[in-house]
Amino acid sequence: MRTVCDANVQLPFLAEFPARDREVAEKAVERAADALRQAASARAGQAEKVLAVSRRRVRTLHGAAGGAAFAGGLARERRAFREMWEPPQGLRRSYAKEREAGRRRIAALARRQHVSAAKVGLLIRQSDEELRGALSVLPGKVTPGFNLARNGEAWVNLSPLHKFPLPWDLGWLDPDTDNPHRWFLFRPPFFGFLFGGSFQSSSNFDVDRQHILVPSAGQVGNVATMDCADAGSFDVASVTSESQVAFGFVPPVAGVLEVLVDAQSTIDRHSVAMEDEFGFSNAWCGQSTFLMMNVLHPNVPESSRAQLAGLFEETDGDDLSASREFLTRGAHYYARLLSAGPVPAGRSVVVTVGAQTFDIARANDMTLHSRSDCQWFINSVEVRIAP
Repeated sequence: MRTVCDANVQLPFLAEFPARDREVAEKAVERAADALRQAASARAGQAEKVLAVSRRRVRTLHGAAGGAAFAGGLARERRAFREMWEPPQGLRRSYAKEREAGRRRIAALARRQHVSAAKVGLLIRQSDEELRGALSVLPGKVTPGFNLARNGEAWVNLSPLHKFPLPWDLGWLDPDTDNPHRWFLFRPPFFGFLFGGSFQSSSNFDVDRQHILVPSAGQVGNVATMDCADAGSFDVASVTSESQVAFGFVPPVAGVLEVLVDAQSTIDRHSVAMEDEFGFSNAWCGQSTFLMMNVLHPNVPESSRAQLAGLFEETDGDDLSASREFLTRGAHYYARLLSAGPVPAGRSVVVTVGAQTFDIARANDMTLHSRSDCQWFINSVEVRIAP
């Protein structure tokens, strides 16, 4: 299984940090990238184990000879189906009719080899649960995000700054400068950013991602795609994509950071299409959208996330197509996030805020095409040491 992981960062304001704080932040960036790679490798390794066990169970179920004969017949039928669309003969053929004829040939082969669809289907469902568990693991705590308009009272009560329109300047606004837990406000333009992600994919999946990132405008987003045009019996994929803006913060006292993010949704589009091929077909796809926050400090081992949208579609062989927009374009949403560890007082730290996409898929003798496109404007970020 292929595993790819990368991370890119630009933090020009680090030059303004004291030397020791700058060194801490730079090391934290490296540790975060290493943690991303390790998590991706762990997911891929666990998925490989599940797939290997599943293949062995299917072979054992029908015996080596019968299972091999059926697998060989299925591979030949798949090759023949691809080749029949070559021009000029392919231009005159009916896709629906040829696909149904292929299914009948595979069903006849299964009967001759005494291959049980019910038993194979049970084994596949068992492996599905294990695969979802293996691919769905991401570090960090997840909380729900909120539509701001529908939760206006809760938003107003989170911070005294919310009782008035937030101004466009930066810096702390609470006149009580003696309060160590006062709120500090940050808004665009931001001057630092980081983006990265990882993906795992079996041989028949093509996986890609695109980062949308304009720090000066506070724009963040991710486009993630997973495409399997010719699935075998056990094909899986997952993709993680993160795009974040960054800024420096000096905590007045030591403690856990509390962060309020006001983000305006510009695009929230989720689509997936699954189509049956041959064999004992099934497929599923999950897409998840988060607002996220992290502090680049050794005391904070992982990011904190708030989920805003999620799509999950599954089929046991029937063709399926779904397209959803769960969030309202132009509407404001907010997340209240706590850092995964405390930071020291009086030391400059880097805070990152942005968007994360995490999509997973499994295709068993089905084509699958998944695309998620989720983009935001980070309108404001409020930071304080939680009381």
